[in-house]
Amino acid sequence: MIDPQTMHLNTKDHIMLMCRNTPVYDITQNIVISECLLPGLMQKYPDTATFYTWMKYRYSSGTNTVARRLKGITFGQGARKRINAQTHALSFCDCYWLKSEDEEICFEDVSPYYTSFWDGSGEFKGQAVPTLYVGGALSKEWKRDGRLYKYGDVAIELQCIELCNLCGVPAETAELVPGGIAVCNITSAAVMLEQADQSGRIDPDNFDERDILQQFGRAGAQMLIMDAITGNGDRHAGNFGWLRDTSTGAYLKMAPLYDFDHALDSARDSDRLLTDAVQSCAADYPDTVINIAKTAAVYNHPVFGRRAKTILDMMNAD
Repeated sequence: MIDPQTMHLNTKDHIMLMCRNTPVYDITQNIVISECLLPGLMQKYPDTATFYTWMKYRYSSGTNTVARRLKGITFGQGARKRINAQTHALSFCDCYWLKSEDEEICFEDVSPYYTSFWDGSGEFKGQAVPTLYVGGALSKEWKRDGRLYKYGDVAIELQCIELCNLCGVPAETAELVPGGIAVCNITSAAVMLEQADQSGRIDPDNFDERDILQQFGRAGAQMLIMDAITGNGDRHAGNFGWLRDTSTGAYLKMAPLYDFDHALDSARDSDRLLTDAVQSCAADYPDTVINIAKTAAVYNHPVFGRRAKTILDMMNAD
């Protein structure tokens, strides 16, 4: 097991961005080694500035209390450069990591997919370093069982997942645990998540329903209608994305839907979130809109039911 307190990157060497055991990008010299395995954002803008922009998207939010405490207590309040060196910037969502060019270690030596990278101690017993590289405002942490624990009033997410399952819409799986929910990982050493804000395919600050449909087709329509019915007003570009092959870099399909913790941001019978989704999807995906709305209309949730009925009325569906 690697000790994150003593592990460091030799700054005299070239620092490499790796995908599993394939060198992808020489950060020190700004040299692309494997274009197909680059993060999407770097495929579009392959330079060091883009690399650091991409890394910022992978960092935990400052409002994630668990990550902030873990950072301070375990790694000190040093700069991200030092923490990246101590942790290899390992994530539980993708297979990217950092190493010195001459460092004689491989992905299997350090990745939490294969080894206990850090077992934690005291209040952080069973903790995992990838907590430092998961975004979002909620307090959340990756634990040794490979699940993401999200704390707070997030039980509504379970109902959204159940509705997705009933509608045949791919979504994360989760269960209720004390203080919140535990979400199963949708990635592996073979398939990684690339969030839309890291992809270079969608402007994270300026996208709309048309962009989602252009990129994802019917799967994008399913997401828009599910969010419309559940009143989920937090589908920012970090809350959806692609699954990519970690060997080839190929974009496989839209990732299962995740992060419904802002469902019921709207509990009204109708609003702009709902009408825009229906108007965007109705022409090309009418069956998708109607089938999801019909299922939600009889689902045991009053808000979901009312909003689904509004959609059916808009579609003139019985």
